[in-house]
Parts: sequence; structure tokens; C-alpha cells
Amino acid sequence: MEDFLRDKYPEIYAGDGIKWNFSKFLIDRDGHVNGRFESTTEPFEIDSVIESLL
Repeated sequence: MEDFLRDKYPEIYAGDGIKWNFSKFLIDRDGHVNGRFESTTEPFEIDSVIESLL
């Protein structure tokens, strides 16, 4: 996905906007965004962040 965006849509890749509809957001119990991860992030890569919110 990153290569595709970098090659075909460099203006989108360069920004910090949501690049794909599979971006992941972690929301805490109070409804605050605690983390944002791109679609290329695998769930196991954010295990520690998820556990910190439990």
C-alpha cells in the first residue's frame, strides 16, 4: 500500500491524512483517540498499546 501511494499519489502519501479506509484507531474508555495506525500496521504490532488500554 505504501509503495502504491508513494508512486501513484505522492501528494496523498506526503500528508498526515487518512490514506486508506482501513486505518486503525485506538479509542480509550473516555472516547479519546489514543493511537492511530496506518492500514499497513498489523494488529500484533500494536499489542502493547492495546494492552495498556485494557
